[in-house]
Amino acid sequence: MKKFIQIMMVGAIAGLSATSAVASDAPNAEKLYSKKCKMCHKLDGKSMGPALNTMNSDAEALRSAIADGKKRMPKFGKKFSAEEIDALVVFIQAQK
Repeated sequence: MKKFIQIMMVGAIAGLSATSAVASDAPNAEKLYSKKCKMCHKLDGKSMGPALNTMNSDAEALRSAIADGKKRMPKFGKKFSAEEIDALVVFIQAQK
């Protein structure tokens, strides 16, 4: 029984460390936004582009605007991974 408990504890610890490693691999959308978007898209006021809280909430429209650009906004499709773009879309939608 003692051996079984030890095996279970090792498995639980391994599982927790694997979960935290996966979580840390996820893109940090807030950091990406601060580095690449914030200079033109303020949270609640207009700068060069529309304010973050007034952006279209349609996920596909946001993905397209980020990846392909829109008017004066540059294309970020080659600078950001698909996961980073998806994380930014979720971040923008959460600001509403």
